[in-house]
Amino acid sequence: MFTFLNFLQKGLDGSSQRQRALSNNIANVNTPNYKRKDVDFISVLRNETKQSGRKALKNTNPKHISFKSTNSQFRKIQQANTSARNDGNNVEVDAEMSELAKNNIYYNTLVQQVNDRFKFLNAVIDKGGR
Repeated sequence: MFTFLNFLQKGLDGSSQRQRALSNNIANVNTPNYKRKDVDFISVLRNETKQSGRKALKNTNPKHISFKSTNSQFRKIQQANTSARNDGNNVEVDAEMSELAKNNIYYNTLVQQVNDRFKFLNAVIDKGGR
């Protein structure tokens, strides 16, 4: 249960970081030589989902290398090789607004799932003594 909530929390953190990156892109649409930035958190979450299905490795000796999952960092991307305009800026407002809306839907979906989990826990606590 808490593992799933931790997973949802990571998704919210990643979506929040991506929202900031996309907002910065829109804010800098008229800045010469500004290069578009993005945050890839979906692939990190996918990898963690795949790894959670595997059996955990145990260290039987303190000299063994630890295989515990580390706190994953989301991959920050800067698209420095492209240029959409003559001033060197590569931000396209329509594309950024589309990605912003998509990310907002993703964030709201995760918030709804967190709320549903807490409603479920509340129901269990309320009805547990009956």
